[in-house]
Amino acid sequence: MKFNAYFARFFHPQQSFSGNIQVGGDNVQANFKKIDGDLFVVYFKNQIELSFLQKINFKNSKLSMNVLLPVLSQYNQRKLNKIAEILASIDKQTFGQIIMALLTVEKFLEIGNLLGFFIVERWVAIAVLIELELAAQVKTISFNDLFVTSWSHYSQNLAALENALRQAYENREKTLKFSQLEKIIKVPHTTLYFRYLLRKCSQMFPFKLLANALIFSQLPLAADEKERMTEIEKVLKSKKLLIFAIEDVLKSLSLSTKQINDALWYMVHEEKFMQLNERYFIFNEEYAKIVNRLKKFVRNQGDIITIDDLRNITAYSRKYIIILFEYLDSQNITQRIGNKRKILLGA
Repeated sequence: MKFNAYFARFFHPQQSFSGNIQVGGDNVQANFKKIDGDLFVVYFKNQIELSFLQKINFKNSKLSMNVLLPVLSQYNQRKLNKIAEILASIDKQTFGQIIMALLTVEKFLEIGNLLGFFIVERWVAIAVLIELELAAQVKTISFNDLFVTSWSHYSQNLAALENALRQAYENREKTLKFSQLEKIIKVPHTTLYFRYLLRKCSQMFPFKLLANALIFSQLPLAADEKERMTEIEKVLKSKKLLIFAIEDVLKSLSLSTKQINDALWYMVHEEKFMQLNERYFIFNEEYAKIVNRLKKFVRNQGDIITIDDLRNITAYSRKYIIILFEYLDSQNITQRIGNKRKILLGA
């Protein structure tokens, strides 16, 4: 794999300078910045592929440098000091020891990106990771790209997530937004690691995953919760709010935001409602009617539909038509072509 910058070792009196080095018979321009003593970071305009302990000569100079490691992320001074300690003896360490050392600086590593640099076969790397995991030193999150974290980091995050789910479960909270969990374990919900942690917890606290939240699937509904959901559905239908936001429910009922939020997520799980985007929902039966009307439209008028056409067959305002079209586009039911849409459904 190619990188834009590498750590290298050589002697030079200047703190920073530019020069040319010889790589594969070509002269490549580079910028050099001293980290400490004989340790430099070498920056390249374009990504370049080098290997571990590769000796690189400077153009028109007897000076040469040894490549130690790609620059894997942005480092503050504390991390740079730690990296300098690791690189001081990196040439004497095994591949497994290097991984463990780097995980004291990086929370995550994609080992697959480093195989070419260290000239390590994939099966060898997998064997090393399995050995480290059995010793409770490393946790492999994905064997596809050999995505790993330290065992201590994994254990802390898993314990924090389990505690958050346990507390919500014991408090009979029906749903938990991913944004709430992100604040607790400091991991974005869009990451592979977040989903991996959730899977690990799913047997202890059975739940279903929605777009932006989870819902506990084996938590029985209390009588007042059932009444609340019935009331929400009744009020929305009476006001003909078949597409709606949480704010619409708040204006109509004297319930808290949390009570409404929990009820809505549960009703999404029960397929009463569908979520169109982060804010808006639609009744499932209303959405099914719209899809059937689109099929009829294709049959009678062709597969090109405009905003006015969709407004005529739904009676919704332009605001809701745009929300609907954006959702239909995301589901490959329609495809945007300029200001119009092509219906991808068969008649």
